[in-house]
Amino acid sequence: MISVAAARWKCPLGEAGKTKLLKKITESGVLASLSPLAIQLVELAADDESSASDLAAVIEKDPGLTTRLLKLVGSAFFSLEHRVNSISHAITLLGFKRVRIMALSLSLRDTFPLAKKGGMDYNLFWKTSLYRALIAQDFSSLAKPKTTDGEEAFVAGLILEIGMPMLYEAVSKETGVEFLSQNLALEEAIPWEEQSFGINHREVGRFVLARWRFSEDLIQTQRWFGPEALEPDKPRICKVVDLARRATEAVFGRNLGLHALHELVKSHLQLESHQVHEVLSGAFEKVDILAEQLRIDVDSQKDIVALMEKANQALARISGSMEDSLRRLLSHVSQFDRSLDRLSEEMAQRRRDILQNTLDAVAHEIRNPLLAIGGFARRLTGQIGGEGRGKEYARIIEKESTRLESILKEITEYSRLYEPEFSVEDLVELIAGVLEEMTDDFEQKKIQVVCDFPQQPVPLRMDGDGIRQVFRQLFTNAARMVPQDEGRLIVSVQPLEGRGEVAVEISDNGGPIPEDLRSAFLDSNLSAKSFHGGLGLPLARKIIEVHHGRIEIEAKQGEGNKILLQFPMK
Repeated sequence: MISVAAARWKCPLGEAGKTKLLKKITESGVLASLSPLAIQLVELAADDESSASDLAAVIEKDPGLTTRLLKLVGSAFFSLEHRVNSISHAITLLGFKRVRIMALSLSLRDTFPLAKKGGMDYNLFWKTSLYRALIAQDFSSLAKPKTTDGEEAFVAGLILEIGMPMLYEAVSKETGVEFLSQNLALEEAIPWEEQSFGINHREVGRFVLARWRFSEDLIQTQRWFGPEALEPDKPRICKVVDLARRATEAVFGRNLGLHALHELVKSHLQLESHQVHEVLSGAFEKVDILAEQLRIDVDSQKDIVALMEKANQALARISGSMEDSLRRLLSHVSQFDRSLDRLSEEMAQRRRDILQNTLDAVAHEIRNPLLAIGGFARRLTGQIGGEGRGKEYARIIEKESTRLESILKEITEYSRLYEPEFSVEDLVELIAGVLEEMTDDFEQKKIQVVCDFPQQPVPLRMDGDGIRQVFRQLFTNAARMVPQDEGRLIVSVQPLEGRGEVAVEISDNGGPIPEDLRSAFLDSNLSAKSFHGGLGLPLARKIIEVHHGRIEIEAKQGEGNKILLQFPMK
């Protein structure tokens, strides 16, 4: 939505109008021009003959800057072993370029205000600029091949949107505009500014940086953004800085779009997801110290808590999207089934193919965003100090991402074509092995396990891995149902020689199995209820059906549950 004031001022400026506005920006008494000291620091970068003593002489002309720079160099941000007593000493330890960049950053920050003023929140502007600078610096350092300078990337990230406060100061008095572009993604902000003012803040940024005699590479980062910045013919620093801009928007914007960011960074900088997480979490670790010296109001702990809240909301959206997709799928399959009076083998296979292909598509759709958000949130968990909302969000995210990842795994397994590998195994030995695997689970809840097995082996032609999965699921489900410290699980195996079958009975003293779990286990036609507790039971049923087995369930209040499985022995 565009404000009324902006709507009234919606007219192209033309070249003459733009020139007049740019002149107003650079000559405005409200917004100071770049300080003489900053100009000298910029010029030093372009002078191949400049020396460390030249840099020290320029910085030491400003006692306040010298004090702040020495304090910054001696902070944990640089982790130097020795105390730094002079600018010359700092240059020796850190290098000419790094000290110049940090001095320039301090000087640039001092050029502009720090407050919330009308529709412009300068502190938010500088905070996001600082995060972007740190991310750009680390992207540059890790990118393959390494063709950009990390320190230059830092400055480019810090001043990338410097034209925005300048444009605001120039137009706000005349229009009373709310300047909505500060709360928009760049791809939305640029058109909004052009529609409202006839010029955008990136044009302002290019003009001002050229006037301040910044390098051509830094000016180019102002020119390109979005897909254009990532084109092969664009300077490498444009790619690095635009990806840092996207990363900052992903963290502080309206949506936590980490998966799309991962794909772009991998494609253009050859960084893996864990490296992106490392860069983003590293920014939270470093930002407080640097913000103090730049006089920017940043609370990384507060920012992490806000990010964890956003991650929690993103996981909730993923969960809701997954459930909606599955509900629509199952409704489609149900309508398909009801339309057939007699289901031929060909049509039955078609039904299975539809179900499997769509389940696989749903799994693919949620896997990458889930892993991106869950992985990043887990990495940030270690940076949350004390108890509070952050820790609570972390626990919720851990639980929810684990649940969704489990369902995702089950969807993948269920949608996969089940191809059993049959061989003859002893069913008694197989079940005993599964129970032994789960000893720790039973002991943790103090469940008494009673086995009623025949003395002789019970050979059965089966897919051993599949049947193990069936009993692992059934024992896990029973363990959830029984009470703590008083649980009892009875497993009985009885060959029925006269019928050529073997019966396996699993009894527990827990509460009745919920109806949705009963349906998931007994009904071969999946419904929305089938997914309430995951796909473990439907997958177990699928395996049992392939073995031509039968399932019965008895569940009575106060009497526990009894599951009976019967398999043919031939």
